[in-house]
Amino acid sequence: MAKYIKSPIDELFYSLMGFYPTKEGAAYEIISAAALSLLEHREAKHNQFLIGLSASQYQLDGLIENDTMIESKDYTKRGAKVGRDDLQKMEGALTDLLEIKKGYFTSATEYTEPAQMYAEATSKNPLQKEIIPVYLRPSTKDDEKGRVNKIQIQLTMVVPDFKNGKFNILYSDKEEELKLQKFIETIGPMSLKIEEFYDSSGNVIETVENICKKQQPKFAMQATEVDGVFNIEAYIKVNGNMFSIKGLKYHIPILHHTETFTIESEGDAKLLIKCDKLNINKLMTDIEMINAIKGVMESK
Repeated sequence: MAKYIKSPIDELFYSLMGFYPTKEGAAYEIISAAALSLLEHREAKHNQFLIGLSASQYQLDGLIENDTMIESKDYTKRGAKVGRDDLQKMEGALTDLLEIKKGYFTSATEYTEPAQMYAEATSKNPLQKEIIPVYLRPSTKDDEKGRVNKIQIQLTMVVPDFKNGKFNILYSDKEEELKLQKFIETIGPMSLKIEEFYDSSGNVIETVENICKKQQPKFAMQATEVDGVFNIEAYIKVNGNMFSIKGLKYHIPILHHTETFTIESEGDAKLLIKCDKLNINKLMTDIEMINAIKGVMESK
């Protein structure tokens, strides 16, 4: 088989995959299928054959999950634009292929004005299937100007420090408070630790941890401490004895913790994909494309 003259697209393919496809034009077809699979988040295949209603067989440069056709033209070597006749030829296949809903036409060069007008008309004509023109070519350093490829985020977490907070019991009434104080006097000094709340029968109905989650204190971002009340009609248990309460008064310190992290795209920009119809103007990296190309080439 005679060697073909390599285009910039072939060189891009080689820089990504380390080899050239044996067939002229295959590099751009595979790259187009890979890029559109990333765009649609669906599996794409290269070089597929379908039979139309007319019993004609069509060779598709790419196929996305059996319902979207891809036609690809790399006219970089001759420096020509994609014309209206290229799109009309694709529309003929689309109309004959019942299972195909729409088509992507990818070009490594720009489109003529008649071609753009024809593509726009396919989206409005009920007797046609839509052709979406896509400009897909190797990216340049100029394409990267003005784009955000790195975002630095500073995240400040402001949370109440319940573990080091101070809590005071709010008794149901004065009589209940005196009852507990007299009880403590009879058994001597003690550290009162409250973790659970009970009903009058001694069944656990709530925990301090849950109350803290459900009745989150409200405070300003710059606050260093917060005061408030957790309301609950329940009982606490002290050495097996039950005492009625109506809540916990709290004084809680506020923790401020700041973390800084960076989000940036992995890999180097290699491909520009533009589509006015879909409002897309995006750079794709070598890492994205290598993985997507492998996916296309492994699909049968």
